[in-house]
Amino acid sequence: MEDVSRSVLSQYLPECICNNMDAFIRTVMTLPAHPHLSQHVVPFLESNKWITSPSILSHLHTVLYIAFGYHLLFLVSMWFIFPPIAGYRLSWNTKDANRNKRELVIQSSLRLVSWIQSLIVLYLSFEAILYNNSVHPQSNSYDRIFRSDPYNVQVCVFAIGYFLWDIYISLVYSTMPFVLHGVVSTVVYTIGLKPYINYYAGIFLMFELSNPFLNFRWLGIKYMPQLTNDPASRTLAAKICNVVQLVNNIILIVVFFAARICWGFYQFFRLCKDFYAVRNDPHFLPLDTSIIVVGNLSLDVLNLIWMSSMLAVAARIIKKGGKVQDK
Repeated sequence: MEDVSRSVLSQYLPECICNNMDAFIRTVMTLPAHPHLSQHVVPFLESNKWITSPSILSHLHTVLYIAFGYHLLFLVSMWFIFPPIAGYRLSWNTKDANRNKRELVIQSSLRLVSWIQSLIVLYLSFEAILYNNSVHPQSNSYDRIFRSDPYNVQVCVFAIGYFLWDIYISLVYSTMPFVLHGVVSTVVYTIGLKPYINYYAGIFLMFELSNPFLNFRWLGIKYMPQLTNDPASRTLAAKICNVVQLVNNIILIVVFFAARICWGFYQFFRLCKDFYAVRNDPHFLPLDTSIIVVGNLSLDVLNLIWMSSMLAVAARIIKKGGKVQDK
């Protein structure tokens, strides 16, 4: 497997960012497995043929570490970071005085974890795409379905770790549709780690491009001064925050449309063409292919629904004179 010690993004991002990100990713990917896991759990899974992929088995401990790391970040956010911030926020806005502080803290912590994981997987995904474009520019359908590379392996490992945590946290704090989203995403990226369509791992995580703007919008609405019909709310700070939110909302809609609609449907069409081209290959996996196609198509349709909802919100903002903080 090729060396991934040097980031292919170093020519596009500041060296300090690449060095720190690469050091963090390298540290996580090289953490040793717990002896109980390597000596008992992995052999048990392998001997009973519950998991037969060497790639999945060799990265199982890293996936669990990542899931635990995200939960640790969530707990730190919920116990230490957001309680004082939420308490202060609720104290200076009488409109929100009766809001459930605990719920605000929990949802804020979830958004922070989502924001951070988006930045991590986007970094990894851009690396994977640039790597394949430079090293394998003439890849064919066989390569894209059956070949794997170290950068997309990292994408899969971090994605599975996050989605495993997402399943648990959605069971506790969210609704069943979010649980199902986590389950489907975990299954799809586990298939990618087999490896099977490993090439597309980073490509489809480009969907995450809209998440930082979406999370910023939510946090801005909850914590920034609100511009309302009350004359007392029309402070300079509220007006500045309103402009910031408007700009963020515009970027969110543009990025969402570009990444999840245009890019998403194009890559789904490309993936289906690749599946069709290798359908007679002995390595072709009909069940895995069906799961991936149905899962991706469902997500694409869901993205269309979300896009229409975003446009409806944008229309309401325009009707209200550009006030976004009261959404």
